[in-house]
Amino acid sequence: MNFLADFVKIPLERAGGMINLIDIYCLFNRARGTVENYSPALSLCTALISPDDLLQACSLWEKFDVPVMLRKFDSGVMVIQNKSHSDEEVFARIKALVTKPEALQAGISASDAAMALGIAPAMAKEHLLTAESRGLLCRDISPDGFHFYFNLFPEIVLDDLYLVKEHGIYSTWVKVAAVSGLKILEPLTDQMDGPDFDDKRYSELVYRSG
Repeated sequence: MNFLADFVKIPLERAGGMINLIDIYCLFNRARGTVENYSPALSLCTALISPDDLLQACSLWEKFDVPVMLRKFDSGVMVIQNKSHSDEEVFARIKALVTKPEALQAGISASDAAMALGIAPAMAKEHLLTAESRGLLCRDISPDGFHFYFNLFPEIVLDDLYLVKEHGIYSTWVKVAAVSGLKILEPLTDQMDGPDFDDKRYSELVYRSG
């Protein structure tokens, strides 16, 4: 058990402080199966570990003074992470990423979050889903996959849906959306006097940008 805790330190560091349990299973067994100068006398030490044995060993960490722990996300995915890991720090970095003007308009993917957080896309997706469950993000599912947006609903005043406070992320989003709408409409407004101008298409774009 302590040997396993020591073993995961380097993979954890390389993975940004969190790694999938399946990846540790593969790395650990690969290391045990490639001991230099292997001999039958070492067979007990180098026998491959089963998935159940690995899970049991990781589950015991919480009872001992080791710097790592086993974690299970709401999705069922199990990972190994440093005990010093803070979800709040991760959420703060995600918020900084998702409230950038371009992200307010287009959202972010798991790959975008992975690059910003320095972790694998699969782990980034779990963080995004957790942030969504905490009310920080909203999710959009399309043929292109998952995209996450900052949750603006808490900033909307239900008694006055058209009220936009001067400060806040909602106000920034409105400005970004307005600028984006103007950029879409500019080429069309230049063609309004032309013979090929499409009134129906223009109306649709005005409706969507508004």
